[in-house]
Amino acid sequence: MMTKLPIIGSTCSALDVAYALAQVPCREINLKFKVGLAVLLETGMVDTLNSGIASFYTILEALKTVSSKKEVVLPAYTAGSLVVAVKKAGLKPILCDISLDDFNADSNALKGVISSDTLAVVAVHMFGIPIGYVETLKAGLPDSVFLIEDCCQSMASRIQDKPVGRFADISFFSFNRGKNLPANNGGCIMINNPALKEPVRLVMKNILPSGNLEWLAAFLKTVLFKLGTDPLIYGSAHALAFGFRETVPPQDFNVQALANFQSALGQSCLRKADALFMARYRNGMAILEGLAGVSGLQLPHIGANLLPIFNRLPIVFAEDRVLQQAQNKLWQKGIESSRMYGKALHQMFDLGYSQADFSNSRFLAGHLLTLPVHPGVKGKHIKTMVSAIRGLR
Repeated sequence: MMTKLPIIGSTCSALDVAYALAQVPCREINLKFKVGLAVLLETGMVDTLNSGIASFYTILEALKTVSSKKEVVLPAYTAGSLVVAVKKAGLKPILCDISLDDFNADSNALKGVISSDTLAVVAVHMFGIPIGYVETLKAGLPDSVFLIEDCCQSMASRIQDKPVGRFADISFFSFNRGKNLPANNGGCIMINNPALKEPVRLVMKNILPSGNLEWLAAFLKTVLFKLGTDPLIYGSAHALAFGFRETVPPQDFNVQALANFQSALGQSCLRKADALFMARYRNGMAILEGLAGVSGLQLPHIGANLLPIFNRLPIVFAEDRVLQQAQNKLWQKGIESSRMYGKALHQMFDLGYSQADFSNSRFLAGHLLTLPVHPGVKGKHIKTMVSAIRGLR
């Protein structure tokens, strides 16, 4: 039976899981994890929650206590869960188109949608590729507009000498499965603007604690994910695994404190974080180098001042026919790829836009293929991906 390399993989070892189980009764483990995160993120103010989207929602609730403005600017191609969070907070999503240079928000389009009612701009570092102009973006915003960095796909990516998340007023990260630092769930808020510390604290004070048996569900999910993403098992169980994927945005979500099991799992993963991050960087850059110059293929531009810790590697095909050929050929050779989000946000939700709006976002949604770069990707996999795509006609 052919092995299949999944698009995302588990980086948790049996020792990580055993450590997390042992720490479930420990009252201090969440604090230890937050301290470790603060060191990694080079900041002093970190709060943890049960997911990245819960972290974003909590930020919005905190911003509402200091401003009456209602609009939150998002790139038109990103996770639909951001729209769900904005609506849950009683705010209005405003979209801007993306750039086909790096697949992040287009700077000119973004400036054009800021209004007198803009509460915040969300700078999403898609695929782990940092927004190179984020510092300029922050400097150019009106004082009354907050900048939020969405680092859910980009933990440890850097712009010059600073990690992503440090450029905004406030930022958030995800530890969900497949993320750069996976604890099988969870997220955190990083506060850079001291004026937001108290508003966030007041909102966090009302956050519900995790359930008493939350650790058991987290343990079982972690073990199943670890087993299910083993290439030997995934080759025969991928159809079952597909049923557990988040293929559409959630209608709603819970906001809770991060459970001890996830805190401990994250704390254990922090010990090997540098190796995990650099594997993603090296794998992504090796694939980009191997695919350079392929006709009909557009690769993301990586600025000289950027260090991308890729979550997945995005490549764009000029023709959908060739994209389908690539995905089928990769699968035949034992490599899973993914179309990622199949639609732009204004096609997922009724936000008052025409379906013909945001041409770059629509093009990306229809022509994007993402490739695995997680630490389970080895040199042989990279050679297979490069040769398979280069051999297309």
